[in-house]
Amino acid sequence: MIKARAIRYIFALHRWTGVVLGLLMLLWCLSGVVMIWNPYPSVTLDGRDYRTEGLAPIIAPDRMTLPAIPDSAEVSTARIEMLADRPVIALAWQEGDAGKNGLFDLATAAPITAVSEADAMSIARTYVERHKLKSEPAYMRSIERDEFMVAGYFNARRPFHQVALHDPEDTILYISAKTGELSQRTTGSQRVWTWLGAIPHWLFFTELRRNTPVWTQVIIWTSLAGCFLTITGLFAGIRQLRRRHSTGKLASPYRGAKFWHHMIGLVFGIFVLTFSFSGFTSMQPWGWLEGDKASWDAADRYSGKPVTWAQLKPALEAQEVALRTVSRERSLVSFIRLEDRPWFIWQSADGTRRRLDATGQPAPFDDAARQRATTTLAGAAARFEEMTEPDEYYYPGASSSKLPAVRIIGDKDTRFYLDPDIGAVRFIADDGSKGFRFLHLALHTFDVVRSPLREILLVLAMLGVTAVCGFGVWLGVRKLARGGKLDNIPKDETPVV
Repeated sequence: MIKARAIRYIFALHRWTGVVLGLLMLLWCLSGVVMIWNPYPSVTLDGRDYRTEGLAPIIAPDRMTLPAIPDSAEVSTARIEMLADRPVIALAWQEGDAGKNGLFDLATAAPITAVSEADAMSIARTYVERHKLKSEPAYMRSIERDEFMVAGYFNARRPFHQVALHDPEDTILYISAKTGELSQRTTGSQRVWTWLGAIPHWLFFTELRRNTPVWTQVIIWTSLAGCFLTITGLFAGIRQLRRRHSTGKLASPYRGAKFWHHMIGLVFGIFVLTFSFSGFTSMQPWGWLEGDKASWDAADRYSGKPVTWAQLKPALEAQEVALRTVSRERSLVSFIRLEDRPWFIWQSADGTRRRLDATGQPAPFDDAARQRATTTLAGAAARFEEMTEPDEYYYPGASSSKLPAVRIIGDKDTRFYLDPDIGAVRFIADDGSKGFRFLHLALHTFDVVRSPLREILLVLAMLGVTAVCGFGVWLGVRKLARGGKLDNIPKDETPVV
């Protein structure tokens, strides 16, 4: 009797959870199909960097003048580029416990407190010219955030100038009113597909996503509820199989939509569970699947001590000679910290990069530098190798997975993947990220198969889970419309105990 009652409760819980969560599950399925071919927009997409491609070559001032900030300030960002027709330097630094940032005119050191509408239009026209577009940009509005600019990493650049290019792709640029950076780029088709794909799939609705802690908890608990719904459904589906008296084969006792929900659920329910669980792991809940402390400590040792303004200022001044000689070939100069020293990356619009040291001299990331990095990151016994083909952790589609790369393998098969031109760490494959790779990426995208077969398998699985959720939603709506008691099980559904 107790067993029968418990089973009835499981059936009722499955139904009630399905009524509450079914529509969201169906939305996740449909939007997931869209996202197979239509990712969230970005200025770096399909191997291109639209921001750097759209920058004008740096024109050095007659005399470079750096801003007066405390010598003890620890600098995390230093970037030289053109803002409209003037060279500027963007800085971010730490003074005590306070993080600060600013944009300064490189000729006068005057702070630029806001990037004007006119500046934004000039940046957009340069973008059009550099991309050889035949269009005339038009200013749209100033915007704090929308569904394409809602993530937290945009916060330091808010608000944005929105500029329409009126090109064949109906491109809209988002230019930071604080730094002048091109921060987002969307085309007309991207906006449509993102509203059908990434926005509903990730619940990237502005008012929800702007509150990151709330949004995080919503994703965690709804995906866990999806796992519960699926597990109870699989239990109920297996429990309800009957043997036909005529053939002795297992069959469903249902008809119509219930039959299809039952039978398709038995086949594809495991995929519903897979997608729900991997959606849960995508949030790395409660610190689970985050990187190992030892590997990140090694990366910190490789970066070295923070660089102070007293150290960086003469290094920036040393770049002035190089600015005058190669500025026409370089659109972006940025600072990175490695081995306790500042290095400068000179980048052209076509993606060509060159590393210079603190004296302004070329300093390629050669074998000697690679061996030093290897020793610091993984010990003297470790070796480095240049990889041109992907491996199981670093591959097309994964985060920062550009090729070629320098791979360093240390203890416990911890792997460090470095940029072969500048030496920066791109990705670390440790126990946490390896777990994330298989418990989220592999389960959610089937990327263990790297061929057209992956898309075929993924589409078939998505069609199956969409059918399961679709029939489930229909059954829930029909029950509610009829005013049925969802916690009762009709006779034809009573499980055999």
